[in-house]
Amino acid sequence: MQARYFRAFVAYDGTDFCGFQEQLGQESIQSALNHAIGVICKTEFKMMGAGRTDAGVHARAQVISIEMATDLSTDKLVLALCHGLPKSIRVFRVDEFKQPFNPKNHAIGKRYVYRIWNAPCSDPFRDRFMWHLRRQIDVSAMQEAARFLVGEHDFESFRSAQCSAAHARRYIWAVNVSKSDHEIQIEVRGNAFCHNMVRIIAGTLLEVGTGKKQPADVAAILGQKDRTKAGITAPAKGLTLEEVYYPDNLEGANIPADAVFPRYPVTSELGSMFIR
Repeated sequence: MQARYFRAFVAYDGTDFCGFQEQLGQESIQSALNHAIGVICKTEFKMMGAGRTDAGVHARAQVISIEMATDLSTDKLVLALCHGLPKSIRVFRVDEFKQPFNPKNHAIGKRYVYRIWNAPCSDPFRDRFMWHLRRQIDVSAMQEAARFLVGEHDFESFRSAQCSAAHARRYIWAVNVSKSDHEIQIEVRGNAFCHNMVRIIAGTLLEVGTGKKQPADVAAILGQKDRTKAGITAPAKGLTLEEVYYPDNLEGANIPADAVFPRYPVTSELGSMFIR
């Protein structure tokens, strides 16, 4: 049977996993997916994710590619994969391509949301997915600080010392801070992200919100290119990968009309892959 090429969308609660990437002797999202695919496909297969998420980080729509031989329809693949996965991981959509699909190299960008529960007591229905903070937080100051992060910058100050990327130059087209009831959300949209970058952005904006830093300090931190100048790395549990953008789901990405960064504007060659 000839191999077929699939794109699958995966949601997961990352609390009990060591992260997306497979690690020897630990439970990972990747190892769980490989097991579920292996149950369906008795021959060799290939699977790749759009990116790594750290231990404890969640995803509402992580994207993976699967290259395997199967006669199942895409709808039946969704059911078969979910049957072989733990309840904290769910594949909710599968698309088929006529040629190999690379979830990393074909991605245009990503959207992350960091969530904070700002109340005297934690909420047991939200505690696995939000950072609980009791202290008073000035959201307007965080909003003012966030605007300094928008655009193409060297985010050296906002990446982990263990980051293996060749450089930290990234294009961020939106950093939005909002509050509804007790929930504060920090939404970040960009073409790519360094290791721990969104969590460091969240930790830095929180230090502005609690008065440890001033909004203008964020611009200075960017220029200093020194991780020690930025804020703490916010806890993993508050972070969720919400979307990975491809040429066929850019309608809600709100990328500025004049934006230019790797793979954007979308070339006709790349765009044609996503017309099915």
